[in-house]
Amino acid sequence: MKKSVTTVFALLIGFGFALGQSKTVKEFRDKYEDDRDAKVVRLNGSLFKLMSTIASYDTEDEDAQVIARIGKGIESMDIVSVPLFDSGLKPTEFDGLKDKLKSEKYEELMNMRDGRDRVSVMTQGGSNEIKNMVILIREEDNAVVMNVNGTLDMKDIAYLARNSKNWH
Repeated sequence: MKKSVTTVFALLIGFGFALGQSKTVKEFRDKYEDDRDAKVVRLNGSLFKLMSTIASYDTEDEDAQVIARIGKGIESMDIVSVPLFDSGLKPTEFDGLKDKLKSEKYEELMNMRDGRDRVSVMTQGGSNEIKNMVILIREEDNAVVMNVNGTLDMKDIAYLARNSKNWH
């Protein structure tokens, strides 16, 4: 499971999906970001713009062009990792985030389970683009919420899915 979670995390960091801030995610982040055991990462859109600019110089590499397009649409990315129980966060409270996101009109794009470990990808958007992506990762003793702000074209997602096996 850790390899799967790491792969999802690497794809998100490396190619940065673009999406928006949920009220539910903001409340979660605000509640736990100052917890002494929490890990918080905030990536500014400028970082993704830089990545996009660098990638766009290679006009003959299709992978680089996809990365450039994705980077242009990213406004920010927040990652909050909270230890279960030590911080007062109970698994049932974390699992309730999915229901709250559904009430904000998020759809579950993907759900993966391995024993007690779970990964859910929740999105808003239309048939041609994804907006407002939230990834919920719950492991036995840790919970992670990843929120990516901006817009991502479905053609670029399809390209990443088709070609990710070539990046190993």
